[in-house]
Amino acid sequence: MKKECKAKTNFTWLGKILLCALVIFCLAAPHGYSQIEWDAEKFMPLSEVKKGMKGKGYTVFSGTTVEEFEFEVVSIEYNAIPTWHVVWVEGLSDNFKYTGVAGGMSGSPMYIDGRLMGAISLGYFNQRERSNLCGVTPFELMVKVAQRGMQPNLNYEGAQLFNLSSDAATQNYGLDMGASLFGDGKIPLAPRTFDQRLLTDISDTSSQVRSAQLPLPVTLPALSSDVMRIVKPIFDRFNLTPVQAAGGGSPVKESPVEAGQIVGTELVRGDAPLFGYGTITYVDGNKLLAYGHAGFGEGNVNLPMSGGYVHYIFPSRSRSFKVASATQPIGTLVQDRDPAIAGIIGKHPSYIPVNLNVQTTDKKQHEKYYEVMRHRSFSPIYTGLAAGILVQGLTFYSNDYMLNMEAAITLKAHPDLKTRELVYKNTYSSTGSPGFGIMQTLMLPLFQLGINPYMKVDVENVRLDLKLEDKRQTARIQSLRVDKLRYRPGDTVEVEMTLQPHLENPIIQTGTITIPKDTPDGLVMLLAGNGNFHEAWQRSRAPLNFRHKNINQLIELLQREERNTDIIMELFVPEPGLTVQGKEFEDLPPSVMSVMNTANQVGDSGYTTGTTLHIDRTSTDYVIYGSGIIRFVVDRNAE
Repeated sequence: MKKECKAKTNFTWLGKILLCALVIFCLAAPHGYSQIEWDAEKFMPLSEVKKGMKGKGYTVFSGTTVEEFEFEVVSIEYNAIPTWHVVWVEGLSDNFKYTGVAGGMSGSPMYIDGRLMGAISLGYFNQRERSNLCGVTPFELMVKVAQRGMQPNLNYEGAQLFNLSSDAATQNYGLDMGASLFGDGKIPLAPRTFDQRLLTDISDTSSQVRSAQLPLPVTLPALSSDVMRIVKPIFDRFNLTPVQAAGGGSPVKESPVEAGQIVGTELVRGDAPLFGYGTITYVDGNKLLAYGHAGFGEGNVNLPMSGGYVHYIFPSRSRSFKVASATQPIGTLVQDRDPAIAGIIGKHPSYIPVNLNVQTTDKKQHEKYYEVMRHRSFSPIYTGLAAGILVQGLTFYSNDYMLNMEAAITLKAHPDLKTRELVYKNTYSSTGSPGFGIMQTLMLPLFQLGINPYMKVDVENVRLDLKLEDKRQTARIQSLRVDKLRYRPGDTVEVEMTLQPHLENPIIQTGTITIPKDTPDGLVMLLAGNGNFHEAWQRSRAPLNFRHKNINQLIELLQREERNTDIIMELFVPEPGLTVQGKEFEDLPPSVMSVMNTANQVGDSGYTTGTTLHIDRTSTDYVIYGSGIIRFVVDRNAE
């Protein structure tokens, strides 16, 4: 009997413990993802705001100390953007007058009669002295952003912000040389490089940013002109202001998470920090609202948030900006919409780790490490940009260089992937910044993997091994020469190539290529060029050879790479061929080709602009530029 009572007592206590745990869980779980509710005692609706009202704003001018400044309401602009109203105010305090409204102040809370009215979000360029106007987003609009839900989007990949579809980047690459080859044999245009296509895409896409919206400063080191040529249009499009400063140089490692403090996203963290930031407007438990406008405007997102430290505000007659550095990660950005961003304080999403090993021109080894935010459009840019920044910082110059590079992109395991590592080995040489070649090598495959239509591909890590030499070792193909004009099938053609090295006397390079024994009699063209020329020509000649239909075919295409130090020789005849499901067929009778390329289907088959008979390569000690074409006749009766 006693045992039974004891058992019942234990069960009762166990039940109470479980019940308490369940209650705590139910209370705690919604708290993490609950919305921010409107509170009329804390917040002032727009309907109560009147011209002439005075209030107080809060922001950090230096360090992590939130300072107060006074303002007066000048006017209310209804539907400045449809459904978005703006309260225009004038700053009255000396601290605000000294700087005026500044980039990085976006989100600074503005109070009237002790109630939160809104957040700074707008400010015009070139305001006259003593005119300290700024626009305020009403807080009732910002609250609606949090009410869209405070859960991170675990399927978030980042918006496809550029129109580089996987087909466009793997097929429409280079130029159509067919008519020229069949005509005078001259090549009037150079292939468009990846960065040129990217810049064209950016310029072709109009920005949706309102001119008065305060930009988000992004602190980063000084960039070379080549790198800035790619980065600046991207920053302009998304209303980011590149601030050349120490993005990771904060003297403190932790900053308060409270209204008026810096908040932002570390685009890159570690040895090459890039930090974009604004200001916290309101904190409610583990939830916060900030900016008073969008970051990238992608809706329900899953991006890291960090706190920040303000070194100073740079006062400018054009428009001032805060110079700040990231401190500690503080949580996850979950909403990014026009009136505000919203985040959860706590854990943050993972980054892409990048290991960089560099041997500089003084033979010293340097090991660097950085992490890049996960975003299908920005990760490729920032991965390459950070590598370029580090190399520039280690070399301290922008002049003649020779760069040997090995890059490896490792993908997270997935049952549908046959290959998990993409490896690129090549040599670059030119005058300028070595970082430019590194950026191009990394950007294309990372873009293609990020925007592929087949499955989500997560990058596990990136590794870069670089060796730099203080010289330019390039050579241009100046002329080609063969010893006769008629050959028989099976003959080996000896090609004498005159190369013009940079600032040196011309040299002769000899290569050989064998004519296949089944080559029909007739005109044959010999093309010789560098890797870029060869790849562009092949994609133009037979585009369907490069049309992928699954993730593994895409990865296989992305691993195609020619050595920049090789001269690629190709024998080509102006006879059409046929590609069927990625396989090229040559010398097919017209009747067979018409049957195989039936009119009742499209996409699986198509004609090629001529047929490649054979490809061979000649190694050199130089990074090769240029190309050339020479004609001869194949004749079975030739002597």
